[in-house]
Amino acid sequence: MAATQFPFQPNFYNLEPKYLISLAGNELRTTSAKVADAFGKLHKNIIQRIESLDCSAEFASANFSAHVQQVEVGNGAKRDSKHYEMTKDGFMFLVMGFTGKKAAMIKEAYINAFNWMAGQLLNKPEQKTTVDTRTPLRDAVNMLVAKKKLMYPDAYAIVHQRFAVGHIDELTQDQIPQAVEYVHQLVLEGEWMPAQKELPLVQKGYVLTEQEAAALSGVFSWAKRSASLLKDMEAPLRLLKSSLAPDAFDGGNEIWPHLRNTEKVREYAQQSSLALQRRVLG
Repeated sequence: MAATQFPFQPNFYNLEPKYLISLAGNELRTTSAKVADAFGKLHKNIIQRIESLDCSAEFASANFSAHVQQVEVGNGAKRDSKHYEMTKDGFMFLVMGFTGKKAAMIKEAYINAFNWMAGQLLNKPEQKTTVDTRTPLRDAVNMLVAKKKLMYPDAYAIVHQRFAVGHIDELTQDQIPQAVEYVHQLVLEGEWMPAQKELPLVQKGYVLTEQEAAALSGVFSWAKRSASLLKDMEAPLRLLKSSLAPDAFDGGNEIWPHLRNTEKVREYAQQSSLALQRRVLG
C-alpha cells in the first residue's frame, strides 16, 4: 500500500491517553473513530484503509474487531454505524504508512498513550477484599456444601481452581461477585462436581462403647477450643502479614457448622464421658 502524505488537520485537543485508549477485557485498545479524529481524517476512509490492509487473516483477527451500533440521524431515525477496535499492534500496522511531521507527532502521541495506560494498569494496586466483603461468597459456599453434601475444603477448592488462587482472600473486589455467581450456578445447575468417596452404608448404626463416647467428647471439646484459639490468632497473624492468617480464619469459623450438625452426638458423648468419670473417680 502506498504511503499517505497527509494534507490533514489533526485534532491536537484529543490526544489525552484516557481519551485515546480504553481497556477491553484485559487488552488496551483504541478505535477507528478516535484514529480518524486524531489524524483529522474521515472515519469512512480509516475504515476503508483497515479493510484493505495487506496483512494476514490471523493478524487481522487478533488485532482488529468490527462493531456496529445504532446512531440517531435526526427526527427519531436511526442507522447502523460501523467502527473498528484495534490493539496497539493493529494501530501501528494501520498508521505505518502515514508520513509527514504532523503524522509523526500524532503517532508518537498515540504510542505514548498506549504505553502510559499500560504503565497505569501495571502499577494499579489490586483492591483487597475484607472478611465482610467475602461474606456473600462464604454464604454461597455454605449453600453449596449443604446442597451437594461436600466437605468445606472440597467446596473451596472448586472456587480456588476456577479463579487460580490459593485462598479466597486472594480474590480481588471485582472477582467476589463473579465467584458468588459461579457458586450459585453450581448449586442451581448441578455443574460438574468432584467425585466424592462413597461411604459404606450402615444398616443398623454403630453403638459407641462408653470409652469411645468419652474419647469423642474430648475430640469435640478440643475442636471447640482450637477453633476459638484460631479465631483469636487471625487478627495478629494478619498484622504480621503471615500466610497462616487465612488458615486461622478458616479453622476459627468453618468448624462451627459441623459442630452444630452433631449436637445430639456431642450431648451423648458428653453424658457418657461424665458417667465414666463418676464411675472411675467414685
